[in-house]
Amino acid sequence: FESSFGMTDKYSALSNLVSMHGEEVVTQRRDTAVKKFYDDAQGDALVLNKWFTAQAVADTPDVLDRVKVLVDHPDFTLTNPNRFRSLIGAFSMNTAFHSENGEGYEFFRSMVSEIDKLNPQISARMGGALINWKRYSEERGSKMKAELQKLADMKPISNDLFEVVSRGLK
Repeated sequence: FESSFGMTDKYSALSNLVSMHGEEVVTQRRDTAVKKFYDDAQGDALVLNKWFTAQAVADTPDVLDRVKVLVDHPDFTLTNPNRFRSLIGAFSMNTAFHSENGEGYEFFRSMVSEIDKLNPQISARMGGALINWKRYSEERGSKMKAELQKLADMKPISNDLFEVVSRGLK
């Protein structure tokens, strides 16, 4: 990471480092790299989106907790669709999204319900991550379907999101 010459190399290194966990010295190096990448971004929106994405797809046991913390980060906002996709959309591609306890689905649904109030097109696009519940084990599928049902039962719900979730519940 420290010897990378360009953004591509630096991002590639960051993508690997964010998945490091274990001993304190390892997590300190990871956290230092995450902070340096953020600082080097100097507020550049595209680079910050990459920063959020790298952390959302990290392969660590605490990734959901880390994503929840990032939702409260000053540079995260629901009013920026690209920022929402870079964190929440990226998390939906992480294996932690499909954790057996269903917490990934529950968190995702709560974020989709929040964005639906501001941007129905994004909520409909993101809601699509839950509609393939039939492809998963009965246990995971039922949890995904339950979160879809909670979305469908929201009052109010946008027409865009309602169309996606009602199709997914069939």
